[in-house]
Amino acid sequence: MRTVGLNIEKGLVSVAIVLKALRQTELKESYSLPFSTDAELVEILKEKSKDWAGAKIVSSMPGNFFSQRLALFPFSDSKRVEKALPFELEDSVPFSLDDVVLDHLVLAAKGEKEKETPVLGLMLPKTLLRRHIELLASAGIDPHAIVPSFIGLSTVSRMIKSEGVALIIAGNDVCMKSNNSVKACRSVSNAGFKHLVQALETEHKEKIEKAYLLRPNDAVSAEFVELGIPLESITPEIGGKIPAEAVSLGLALTDLVNFRKGEFAFRLADVGIRSRRRTLYAAGAATALIIMLNIGVKFYVVQTGYGRLDKEIKDLYRQTFPDAKLVADPVRQLKDKLEESRKKFGVLGSGISALDVIKAVTDGIPKEVRVAFQEFNLEGDRLKLQGEASSFESVDKIKAELLKAEPFAEVNVQDTRMGVENKVKFRMELKLKQAL
Repeated sequence: MRTVGLNIEKGLVSVAIVLKALRQTELKESYSLPFSTDAELVEILKEKSKDWAGAKIVSSMPGNFFSQRLALFPFSDSKRVEKALPFELEDSVPFSLDDVVLDHLVLAAKGEKEKETPVLGLMLPKTLLRRHIELLASAGIDPHAIVPSFIGLSTVSRMIKSEGVALIIAGNDVCMKSNNSVKACRSVSNAGFKHLVQALETEHKEKIEKAYLLRPNDAVSAEFVELGIPLESITPEIGGKIPAEAVSLGLALTDLVNFRKGEFAFRLADVGIRSRRRTLYAAGAATALIIMLNIGVKFYVVQTGYGRLDKEIKDLYRQTFPDAKLVADPVRQLKDKLEESRKKFGVLGSGISALDVIKAVTDGIPKEVRVAFQEFNLEGDRLKLQGEASSFESVDKIKAELLKAEPFAEVNVQDTRMGVENKVKFRMELKLKQAL
């Protein structure tokens, strides 16, 4: 399997491409490229991802986007932890768990025998996850997994042998190891390493004895000199090859965490589409079969008589459509039913689909109006939209144009108010002519 580790930091995107075979893991390619804007990043990813077809893609998000809490459980089984973790965290965080995606990292090393297993609960706001997926989608990338950047560092740190209590550092990401086991993972805040070291030593009741720097950084080196902690530069390698950037290598090797779950699961929307397409293809294949049989039947009629063959065709029609009323010409009726299905169910084979509704909304926005949507909630015959526009007039234009769109019977603006940066926040509810 070919896996792409994609580490996106501020101003730098790093890629490691790893080939995993039965008994060997090989680093095939590794590079880092600078960028100044999101638009420049998208262009870089569009060009580079042309060579990623068929590969598993693991993308990182900056570790400081994630909230974390340490919990202790009397078991380490991942499925049991996943079920118990929300109950353990809901009273210890100042926000609703409905607004975040939740995953976890078991910190105890395999083989450790402890009465309680330390588990790092990780939380990412859904708005940030959605924005990251949309950014990658604009470059034509649909990642299989999305993880915090320090998870990539955690994977690499397990490849580095260390003695005593040590920190592994790459950019803003830090992992703490004790007796070669990962005890903590996080990203450094603006307060710097001095406060981080104090916090980790207090939390884990262990003195940090050494630090390993995976990426040269004079400022970090100076901080550790001031702290009196020996700092060593180290370069991890795999199969004798050195990656351009260590965290991207860790991302390509990790399978510990994945925030693409629930409504954000990898290609979740495509599952229903593929099923509906298969139904349509099956109906088309049945039609082709009936037409071919009809040609054979007509030839056979000349040889053996119309009556017996006509009965066979009708029997075949009844097997295909047991509840349908039979007419004199079953072949023509089958063609008519297929045409009715196409008109009723549309190209995707399911009537008006969520993708059709999204397209109708996108096409209905006037070109001169700039709008950003934060919510798209489609249930039955109701579509709820929430977004930001440049002015109240823009909201009126959006409503007027959406009223003209084919799928919508009603368009109601439920709320408009001035938001930050002179943007107008609004909520709309649209009624579909046909429920999904």
